[in-house]
Amino acid sequence: MCGRYVSPADRAIEDYWHIGARNSGRWIQSFNVAPTSIVPLLRLDEAGELEVVPARWGLIPPWWQDAKPPAMSFNARSEEAASKPMWRQSLRTHRCLMPALGWYEWNQHQEIRSTSGRKVHQPYYLHDRSNAVLAIAGLWTTWQSPDGQQITSCALLTKDAAPAIQTIHDRMPVILAPEQFELWLTPSTPGEQVQAAMTNARQDFVGHAVSLRVNSPQNDDPQLIEPVADPTP
Repeated sequence: MCGRYVSPADRAIEDYWHIGARNSGRWIQSFNVAPTSIVPLLRLDEAGELEVVPARWGLIPPWWQDAKPPAMSFNARSEEAASKPMWRQSLRTHRCLMPALGWYEWNQHQEIRSTSGRKVHQPYYLHDRSNAVLAIAGLWTTWQSPDGQQITSCALLTKDAAPAIQTIHDRMPVILAPEQFELWLTPSTPGEQVQAAMTNARQDFVGHAVSLRVNSPQNDDPQLIEPVADPTP
């Protein structure tokens, strides 16, 4: 599961995808994005041009009838997405990219003491060595709430963790390489090619332990991704 990540600022998104400011939102970088936050996503507009739009992180399928959005709909397992009602229509025709610089995972095999003395799992920041912008494979859709509000929402896809980070966590986001972007975003791409893109996604990542301050979504500053000197008890 990926429940927190770091999002780039608007300029980094514009520069990486070579899009003008008129085609993107005005995004303030966040070092602790949590589910239900409004996040930037990239998709193709009706003219086939790349655009950046705001979306709720936590997908609400079009058929959802409750006023309260579904819980735990911010991650979709890539191995199951094609068959699960929550994800399958978006996987067929509504795919997007979620810009990130890295993400956080908690090592279930490494316990440390919090400042209060309670045992907690050690958080890690995962990223590529160059700290470049990453493109997480995502799904999006639009839902109309009972009061008539149109809400765009999204979920990121996950897969088995890359070998270099498996000791930290057994899952990771599906992160695509630039040569996969067009295939992923094009609605008419055949399902077998979409599945192959997820299977063959990037695996070149590293991780380091970070402060327990990341446990609170209220903390949002660059120090969250700094390595801690000694994560062991």
